[in-house]
Amino acid sequence: MNAVVRALFDDAAITGAQAAGLKDTSTAAMRAAVREWFELFFMREAVKGKDEDPAQRIPYTITNKLTKACFAEYDSSFTENGIGKTAWLDGQRSLIDAEKQDVLQWVMVGGEGFLKPAPDGTGRLAYHVVRRDCYNVLARGPRGITDVLMSERSRAGSDYYTLLERRTVDGSGYLTIRYKLYVSENSSTLGHEVRLDSLPQYAALAPEHTYSVPFGGLGMTYIRMPMANNVDGSPDGVSVYEGAVQLIHNIYKNEYQLGREFELGRSRIVAGSDMLMTPGPEGGVMRLKDDVFVGLDGDTNDKGLTIFSPALRDESFERRKQSYLKACENIIGLKRGILSDVEAVERTAKEISSSEGDYSLSIMDLQRMWYDALMETLRITDLWGQALGLCDAQAVDLEQLLSVSWGNGVLYDADKDWQDTLSMVEAGLLKPELALAKKYDLPCETPEDLAAIREKYMPEMVQLTAQAGLR
Repeated sequence: MNAVVRALFDDAAITGAQAAGLKDTSTAAMRAAVREWFELFFMREAVKGKDEDPAQRIPYTITNKLTKACFAEYDSSFTENGIGKTAWLDGQRSLIDAEKQDVLQWVMVGGEGFLKPAPDGTGRLAYHVVRRDCYNVLARGPRGITDVLMSERSRAGSDYYTLLERRTVDGSGYLTIRYKLYVSENSSTLGHEVRLDSLPQYAALAPEHTYSVPFGGLGMTYIRMPMANNVDGSPDGVSVYEGAVQLIHNIYKNEYQLGREFELGRSRIVAGSDMLMTPGPEGGVMRLKDDVFVGLDGDTNDKGLTIFSPALRDESFERRKQSYLKACENIIGLKRGILSDVEAVERTAKEISSSEGDYSLSIMDLQRMWYDALMETLRITDLWGQALGLCDAQAVDLEQLLSVSWGNGVLYDADKDWQDTLSMVEAGLLKPELALAKKYDLPCETPEDLAAIREKYMPEMVQLTAQAGLR
C-alpha cells in the first residue's frame, strides 16, 4: 500500500482512493485536470522544464476578483430574533458566513468542494472547506455523491500522521463515518495504521459510527460550479478557469520568453534556415541550436537577419497584463472589466444594457450557488445539532427565517426600487403590508401573515384597527 500512495500528498495529487484500495469514479482525464487547476493556482515560480513564468498569477486574479464582486455588498440575517434553537441556528449562520470567501474561491479553483460542519467542543459547530484535491468520489447515486474518502495530514515531532475519513450514505439516508489513522516517518508514504487516540485531536473519534438521524446525504454541503463539464462530460464540477487553461499556459510561456530576452539583453532573430548552418569542427554541417535564432525555410523578405519584435514586447508589464485578462474574460464568458480595468469608451445605451446584463448574470450565478449552499448548510447544521444534542428537534422554516441581501447590483438598485414601491403605496396601488413583505422578505400569502406584519411593523395601524372594531 505504501508504494501506491507515494503521490498522495503532492499539492495536486488525489490518489487517496487507491491508497485505501478503493476505486475513484473520476476518469483519468478528470484527475489530470484537477491536478492542473491546483498546480496553476499554487504556481509561484517557474517550474523547471516548463519554460513558464507565472508572474501574472492569473488563476488567483480570476478567483479573487470574482469573489469580491460576488460578496461586495452581501449581508445575511434571520427575519426574527428567536430564542432557543432559532438563536443557536442564527449563531451558526454567522459562522458559516465567515467562511464564505474561502468556500467560493476553493470551489472556483477545483470546480466543486464540500463545506463540512464539525463540533468544536463549545456547543457549536465549526465549518471547514474540503478542497477538490483532498477527497475522492467513490460512488454516486440519483441524488448525488453517496460515498467519499477524505484525507487529512498532520505532523507530530518527526512523524507524519494521515487521517482517512470515509463517509457513506445508504438508500434510507443514514450516514456512516469510518476513520483510520496512519503514521509514517516520511511524507511520501502512508505508513502503518495506529490507534485513533495516538493524536489528541482524534481521540474522541469512533472507528465507525452510523447516525440514527437520517441526514439524507453525507452530512456535508456539496457545492458545484454552475458550469457544464467540458473535460469529460461527467457530473464532476470544473474550475471557473478550465476554459482558459491553455491560454494561461501560453501567457506564461510568452512571459518566460520575454523575461529571458530582457534579462539577457537579447532579441529573437529571424533568418533563413540555410543561414543557421555552419561547418562542423570535424566536417559536415552543424545547425545553431541557440533559441535566439529562428530559422524559416524558403526565401525571406530580407536577405539578411531580421529582428523579431512582437507588439507584446513593446508594451509595459501592466498593459500586457490587461491584454491577458481581457482574453481570459472572453474565453470564460465574463463582462469586460470584471478582471481587467474598465475602459472609458463611449457606448450606446443598448450596448451598456447588454454588457451589464451579461455581468449581472455571471455574478448572479455565483450568488445563487452560495445562497443554495448556505440554505443547505443550515439544514445540515440543524440535523447535526439534533444528532449531537446541541439543539432540540423543533421544526424551523429556514426559507422564512433566512434573509440574504446582495446590495445594489448592476441591474438592481435597492434604494430606487424601494422608492418606487413607496410611490405605489402612496398612490393607493399597493398595500403597505405587501410593500413591507417585499422589503424584508416576509410571508404575505394569508390574512394571518398580513396581520403579523401589521403587528410588528405597523403598530399604529393595529391600534387604529382595534379602535375601529370597538366602534
